[in-house]
Amino acid sequence: MPMVKEVTKSANEEQLFDEVVLAVVSPGEKKIQAKIADKLGLKFEEESVSGRADRLRESLWSKRILLILDDVWKRLELNDIVIPYGCHGSCKILLTSRFVYVCDDMGAKKKFTVEALDKEEAWNLFKEMAGISNDTSSKFYSTQKAVADECGGLPVAIKIVARALKGKGEPSWDFALGQLQRSIIKSIRGVED
Repeated sequence: MPMVKEVTKSANEEQLFDEVVLAVVSPGEKKIQAKIADKLGLKFEEESVSGRADRLRESLWSKRILLILDDVWKRLELNDIVIPYGCHGSCKILLTSRFVYVCDDMGAKKKFTVEALDKEEAWNLFKEMAGISNDTSSKFYSTQKAVADECGGLPVAIKIVARALKGKGEPSWDFALGQLQRSIIKSIRGVED
């Protein structure tokens, strides 16, 4: 997310667009629509997703918009949510996803890959963020290492998980490891929540 915030800040400062909207993609089209409407100062009277989409299209039709959709896990039907048909290049979409196939499914024209850290870099960052000493005799050092490995070398994941576990006892680390190991099933294409 920090990189996305920098892009948002830069686009706002350079005034490349009339509006820059950042929405962390959570389940539910209405939440995405609400975030966009809030940024545009709109209040919805419509309850349906399609009614809200029509209202947003009317508001966006003549504006240059950068819509940033962060942490997209599966294909979104953008036309059903908000993006006007035929906006003639005045609407740009930046989406972030940990899965390349999501970008492919959504017809991304350009893709940029952020590489994961190698194991040693990832472990050093994790130790720093979690306040782990180099004492390998700690009774749950192997669990700590396993939790770090489950973050897959992704700096954002490492920072979030490590900070959440900093100063916690062994039961918290065991629980986190179990949660991370179970979450892997969600990343397999076609497996629904």
